[in-house]
Amino acid sequence: MSDAEAAEAIAARINSYLAAVHPNKPNPDDLAWAIVHTLKQAGIHGHTSHNDTHERGHQQVLPLPDQNDAVRVIVCTGEFDQRTLGPVHEAGTAALTDPAIRRIVLDVSRITFADSSMLNEMFRLRRGSDLILVGPLPNSLQRVLELTQALPLFPVTHSIEEARTIEAR
Repeated sequence: MSDAEAAEAIAARINSYLAAVHPNKPNPDDLAWAIVHTLKQAGIHGHTSHNDTHERGHQQVLPLPDQNDAVRVIVCTGEFDQRTLGPVHEAGTAALTDPAIRRIVLDVSRITFADSSMLNEMFRLRRGSDLILVGPLPNSLQRVLELTQALPLFPVTHSIEEARTIEAR
């Protein structure tokens, strides 16, 4: 991989982070925003907006950097069904197979659609770890959880910070 390709890959990942952390407007004080801005000015990174994912209606999965607290945070954005669930499955498998991880925090607050495939993935993650959701739950996921009567099985918090520290059931 060339330096330019590596820079593009890093910038794309940082853009995913920015879309998850700053969905409405980037914060110029954020180091990630500054890096992407610098790469754009240098002509290395071609994305025109940190919000491209939302504008196109696609999905993204972003595992956030670990903080040495045995928690893996996975931020999901967009639509998830059987066809598009692969990245969630991959991120979940990485968390489940990491012996340092005891809890998975799944931020579902930016999901625009989720069906029973997402529920199945959540059950898989719950079987292998302490799973906490960060909401609010999207309507489609809320509906699936209510129809299956599985809502009580998944603790929901209002922030990633709260999910890191909440007592497991």
